[in-house]
Amino acid sequence: MSDPSDKVNEALETVKDKINEFAESGKVQDAVGTAKDKINEFAASDTVQGAVGTAKEKFGEFAENEKVQDALSTAKDKFDEIKTKITDR
Repeated sequence: MSDPSDKVNEALETVKDKINEFAESGKVQDAVGTAKDKINEFAASDTVQGAVGTAKEKFGEFAENEKVQDALSTAKDKFDEIKTKITDR
């Protein structure tokens, strides 16, 4: 009589093989290729590129903002204080 774990392993191997067959099928590969093409078209569109450009500009403005710089400096100082307290023990 075979061990129950052998039966489970055999079933899992069969499932794995079927998934691989499915993933390698021409229809799935075509669908993946089409999806990649559509994503690339979307990413390359002027609207998306414009939005990305605007986001970069706004992030740059935010990062250069004096209040943000002050907050980052304060945070760095506080982390340095904590680091000093921890390492000086």
